[in-house]
Amino acid sequence: MLWESLTAANFKKAVTNSGGVCVLPIGVIEKHGNHLPLGTDMFVATQVATAAAAKEKAIVFPYYFFGQIAEAVHVPGTISISHKLMMEVLREICDEIARNGLKKILILNSHGGNNHFLSFFAQEQPRLNSDYCVYVKNVSSYTEEKRKQLATEVGKENWGEHAGFAETSIIMHLLPELVHPSDQTMDECKNQNRLPAMAKHSIFTGFNWYANFPNHFAGDFTDASAAVGKLLFNAAVDDVAEAIKAIKDDKVSPSLVQEYVKF
Repeated sequence: MLWESLTAANFKKAVTNSGGVCVLPIGVIEKHGNHLPLGTDMFVATQVATAAAAKEKAIVFPYYFFGQIAEAVHVPGTISISHKLMMEVLREICDEIARNGLKKILILNSHGGNNHFLSFFAQEQPRLNSDYCVYVKNVSSYTEEKRKQLATEVGKENWGEHAGFAETSIIMHLLPELVHPSDQTMDECKNQNRLPAMAKHSIFTGFNWYANFPNHFAGDFTDASAAVGKLLFNAAVDDVAEAIKAIKDDKVSPSLVQEYVKF
């Protein structure tokens, strides 16, 4: 159920039918090589969320792209807001979702640059004494067993990174008219490794990604195909539907929220 497609009169019934679960698909607007659209992350997250919510009923929040992408402000088309505002806006959005009766919020992430931000966002939850639960999951966070099975079905273990084999295949499946392979040469996906000492010692800086991939492209998509994209997309949908079911069944997290309010 898409939030924006519901009428006000039907919204309350939808909340009940959803088990009080809302899926908030989040990504960013950023370059995905020269062959994929700027909205790749959001197209994937939204369509996976929508298909999963059709299998395991939940309300899907509208297209949300205010994520962490400071490392790509040099690239045309990027939308990057301050980290302070990012936290504040997402917190208020979650407050509004909960005020409307949805007390379990699954933030479904499709952008690697959001990982630290969303973990930090969720970690603040105990301090806030709110009346709702926040869950964070990545679109492609398969179990090790599932990933091995998919690798066998796909025929390769290395799916590439940003705008690589997997992402290109999925967009070929979802929106083939937006894929332009001839616009991208593979020389730009090579890791430039400009911070080798930091990598050697597992040291993180805000420039790690830019130092390695200034062209915002990090994966050979030569073997990408719509057939592979369909396989990966369906696997993600099943995975997220299972996650929604687990969240609906989760009675411990709400009790912990109530328990923590007493401190």
